[in-house]
Order: sequence, then C-alpha cells, then structure tokens
Amino acid sequence: MEIKAEIIHNDSMAKGYFKLGLACAVPEVRPGQFVMLRVSDGLDPLLRRPFGIYRTLGQTRGRTLGTRGSSSKSKGIEVLYRVVGKGTAILSGKRPGETLGVLGPLGNGFPDRAEGSNPVLVAGGMGIAPLYLLARRLGEGTLLFGARSKAETFLLKDFRGLGLKIKTATEDGSAGIKGLVTGLLENELTPESIVYACGPVGMLKAAAAISGKAGARCLVSLERSMACGIGVCLGCAVRAKAHKEEKENRFYKMVCSDGPVFPGEEIDWDLL
Repeated sequence: MEIKAEIIHNDSMAKGYFKLGLACAVPEVRPGQFVMLRVSDGLDPLLRRPFGIYRTLGQTRGRTLGTRGSSSKSKGIEVLYRVVGKGTAILSGKRPGETLGVLGPLGNGFPDRAEGSNPVLVAGGMGIAPLYLLARRLGEGTLLFGARSKAETFLLKDFRGLGLKIKTATEDGSAGIKGLVTGLLENELTPESIVYACGPVGMLKAAAAISGKAGARCLVSLERSMACGIGVCLGCAVRAKAHKEEKENRFYKMVCSDGPVFPGEEIDWDLL
C-alpha cells in the first residue's frame, strides 16, 4: 500500500547528486531492498521510480508501512540518487515538508552473512547506495569502490569509520589505482570470501566470473527500470540460467520480486 511520506531533507551532495530523507514508518529493512517513489501527483511522469534504501532513520513503535498492526519500525528512510532524467530532475526540486508517494520496502535483499565468511563489497559509482546498510551491519570486511574520477569519491564519506578496509579504482587514475574496480577484486578473493556487488552490468558480470574462478560466492544487486515493483508488470524480467528441470525459454526472473539480489551464477549475463 502506498503512503504519503513527508520529505525531511533533500540535500545536494555534489552537482547532480542528492540525499533524500523521508519520514515514513517502515518495518525492518533488509540491506538491498528498495522503495518505489511517486515523484509527481500528476500524470507526467505517471509511473513510480525504484530507489535502493540507503539507510533507515531512527526507531519507534506503531503501525508500520506494509503491515497490519503494531511492530518495531524505523522513523524514516534515506535514499541516494543522481539526476539522470525527468523523474529525478523533478525529485531534485522537492523541498522539506512536501510529500511523496512511497511503496515499500520491496524485493529480496542480501541474505545473512555465513559464519566464517570474509565479506568483500564491490561498488561501481552509484551502485554504492544499496551497500551502506549492509556495510554498517557487517562492521568489517573490504569495500572496493570504482568510479570515473576522484570527483565521485565523495560517495565514500559515510562508509569511513564503519570498520571496512576501503580501496578505490578510478578510470582516469585521479584516486586509488588507475583502472576498473574488478582489477582490485582479483587480488582480494579466497574461497572463504563472499562478494556483495552493485553497479553497472559489465562490472557485475566480471565480478561474478572472477568470484567463480576463485571459488568464492558472489551476490549481485541488479538495477532495472520497472513500473510496478511487485512482479506484476513483468517489465524488469531478466534471463536466468535454466536448470535441467526448467523449460529454457520460460526461465525468467523478476528483478523487483525475485531480486534485486541474486547469486551471480544464476544470471545469464550474455542475455542481460
């Protein structure tokens, strides 16, 4: 059920990048889940937009979004976004006190950490947003961050002090090593590693392949355009690798309801 959430803040982090805080009671959020936001009360744009939940704000008790009855809940949520089109441009102009339609939390997030595993978080650009809540709950491990240039490394600010070892790769060499973040990953893995990755499809494909060669588990968070967020419209379908018992031409999964988090080996990357 969609609710109206009041905007707490909509702060500019850098040119085109914003941090949006919403006062909406939500049940316990699993890292990797998302919300659908309606950015306009009019017909343009008509559809909601998906945004990964960056973090939750405070705790209270009472009636919770998505449930019936009383339970522990967060006072609000925060999302990070970059202005890339009409919807996010409208969103960037919203002010504290205005309201947005919110549906969520939705999807299946990252599973609980396996005992004895070594967490390695891999983020490409804005793919870092769904990993903050995970990093805070893990409290240890390694974060590998890839960006075009040093100008994007401001996204790491909130991650410092969480107990993670942070390494950076930039395409122009202005921060960290010069190259792709997957180059860092090749030197970090052991069979005890578990990789949590979010970012461009090419990065996720490479992360899954590198993890597989190292005998490490890889979990990827996919980002797709979607209209409903609950598996009805089928607009976010991705081809998964068919098992023997499945009819290959029917083996699809919905990013919104089956994901957005999937084992890397389940995705047919060549058809994504």
